[in-house]
Amino acid sequence: MQKKRTIPLLHDHHAHVSGRAAYRDCVDLSEVKGKEKAISMVMENCSKEKLNVVQGWNDSYYSFGAKELEKMPPVFIWNISGHGLIFNEKAENIFKEEFENPEIIRKMDDTEWVEQNLLKVSKIMMKIEGITESKIQDTYDLLLETGIYKTDDMLLPSEKVLEIFKNLGFKKRTKFWADIETFDQLSNEAKKEVEGIKLFADGALGPRTAAIKKSYMDGSNGVLIYEKEELRETLVEIEKDSVSIHAIGDRAIDMIVKTLAKMEKDDLELPKTRIEHAQFISRKTAEEAKQLGIILSMQPNFSIDSVNYSDRLPESYLKMNNPFRMLIDDIGYVPGKDLLFGSDGLPYGVEKALESSLFPKYDSQMLTLNEFVEGYCIDKKGLGSIKLQIDEHKEEIDLINID
Repeated sequence: MQKKRTIPLLHDHHAHVSGRAAYRDCVDLSEVKGKEKAISMVMENCSKEKLNVVQGWNDSYYSFGAKELEKMPPVFIWNISGHGLIFNEKAENIFKEEFENPEIIRKMDDTEWVEQNLLKVSKIMMKIEGITESKIQDTYDLLLETGIYKTDDMLLPSEKVLEIFKNLGFKKRTKFWADIETFDQLSNEAKKEVEGIKLFADGALGPRTAAIKKSYMDGSNGVLIYEKEELRETLVEIEKDSVSIHAIGDRAIDMIVKTLAKMEKDDLELPKTRIEHAQFISRKTAEEAKQLGIILSMQPNFSIDSVNYSDRLPESYLKMNNPFRMLIDDIGYVPGKDLLFGSDGLPYGVEKALESSLFPKYDSQMLTLNEFVEGYCIDKKGLGSIKLQIDEHKEEIDLINID
């Protein structure tokens, strides 16, 4: 059965507009499932004379051998999760010539170090490709074509980039989050433009660095960036009163909630806290998070991880992923208030997000259309709308047009 529906434009509460702009012209492997095609795209489209960033590599489809990597032009290849990267000797040699801190390149060969310094590494990759007015304009034009009007840009790389957004008139459509290092370098006026501080508590499922209590199929259990006391000290010292903390695995989520609970018990003022992703949050931890006023910023499109990462996650985690029904029906989280939805760019847009909401692998991951609208769409009328066709038989969403 096919139904036509009209919903408001989206507010993507977890986007990377600056990063997408920087990588606007990069080779993108996110839709490539065969290694030969991936190698061909890199060889044909990357410069042999300069550093190249390649995005979207999904290691659940294929990996690159050392000889294959060395035949390529100078490349840094990002895992599709945005966590973990590989590079070849040609890239290493050029990097050493062009960057002020060339010694950092060897550290980037260490997966755990990259996770612990992901924001630093991400900003280096953005610097390699560069961010211009035309790239940001093109990025917002493309986002609007997928139904996105407003975003939270989760990694502002510099004050210069903030000025580009303002000059283009996109400041009102963008909430900026910055890492501590970048925030400290901003002018006092620029600091006022920043919504809050972005932290990482663990890694991601792609490189098996999301911190889980049990273990991945290979016996590892991820990377925990902070211990409780370290996180506590960071939260006490940060200048902004809003903080966004990336946490995918249950071990990382529990650590955040327990740290905030202890701070409250010690009569310390808690920052307004968002947990980003929270894919494997347990019922017990969700109850405590709700009591502490923690906002959950989650990605309906990440429900597909229960399919894509069945090669590395035990079945209990596949079923535990994105427990929206538990959060809404049992704990009392309310979409649009303390439960927000975004994409993390994997992928952007309304189609995959709504497909994953209405037709997930597990019923526990399901969202109604109304819940999707409340948690994902802008609340101002007159800015535009999305006309959709919902095919319940094929379990597909088609974007008809944007008004």
